[in-house]
Amino acid sequence: MTQTLSLSKVVKLESGWYRGDFHAHTTFSDGYYDPPDLMEVARTEGLDFFTVTDHNTIDAFSHFGSPGDILIIPGLEVTMDEGHYNVFGIEGYSDWMEHICTDQNKIELQGKYETVPKVMRQAAAEGLLNSINHPLLIPWAWLDNNADLRHLHCLEICNDPTFIDNAANPQAVDMWTRWLNAGYRITAIGGTDYHYPQFKPGYSAPQRLSFPTTYVYAKELSGAAILAGLRQHRAYVSMGPQATFQAQVNGTTYDIGADLGKLEGNIEFRATVSHALDPVYVRLVKNGSVFEETTVENGQGNLQSSDQAVPSQPAWYRLDVIGQNGEILVVTNPIFVGPRRQPTLYKYGDFVNL
Repeated sequence: MTQTLSLSKVVKLESGWYRGDFHAHTTFSDGYYDPPDLMEVARTEGLDFFTVTDHNTIDAFSHFGSPGDILIIPGLEVTMDEGHYNVFGIEGYSDWMEHICTDQNKIELQGKYETVPKVMRQAAAEGLLNSINHPLLIPWAWLDNNADLRHLHCLEICNDPTFIDNAANPQAVDMWTRWLNAGYRITAIGGTDYHYPQFKPGYSAPQRLSFPTTYVYAKELSGAAILAGLRQHRAYVSMGPQATFQAQVNGTTYDIGADLGKLEGNIEFRATVSHALDPVYVRLVKNGSVFEETTVENGQGNLQSSDQAVPSQPAWYRLDVIGQNGEILVVTNPIFVGPRRQPTLYKYGDFVNL
């Protein structure tokens, strides 16, 4: 009997931080591996989950067989000249997919949903998650300046790092930081954009599924729970190290993604870093600026800091881990404090080249 991918299937009942990749391709678009073999690659890499995101097709969904101990989240990479973006959580066909699921590696939007804002709005209305991929990576950068950030749930701040001369990842982090300062709470994720295991010209090394990794806290290992974790910003992106980041107020501990609301008084921040191969800089970032920094050596260490919350002032805090050569190794989603800032700019183009 043909099986397809389901968001409700529970692979593990335990809550915790699950290790995954949100961007991978199969032979049903331009990937090297067929669905069962891609699943085995994910197992070899020790992933708990990955999202299949073939270009303009969902045909792979019914070819994974019985995944067993690994979770496969159904997705789609909408691929156009104007850029690429993923839609997560697809379980069936909807009319907005009519001119997208054409089995062509590039499409032109047309029909009832002839613009990106219209497609994203409809997908969001159906409970799906929209995520722009490699937004500043030339020649695949996002070019649709009219995309409405109010219908965007995630941003791929870290795409395949093996691309030579790739300055696009830190640029994407900078742009996401501007979004946070403007009041948006769009979840930062990573994606391997996995196609091939071989070395290719223009790349520094073969691609590796899980590099980068996105850790998501979920109440269970299911597609629905992982996507709920993304909605709650309970995620961090890693190029190897593992991290924790928490805030404590009046004896209550809050984790990545938490909204502490309007507070007055002292907030204690605690972070740990492990599995770091070289000495790294661990930074507490507040509203886009480094608030506290320490150096971690011998693979693991911690950072502690405190700040005073002001009820009238919006603030967000995240943890960055930076390598000796300035490379970004870990970025967490923020912990939010204070009143929520309401954005006044809505288009993607409002935040490019600032």
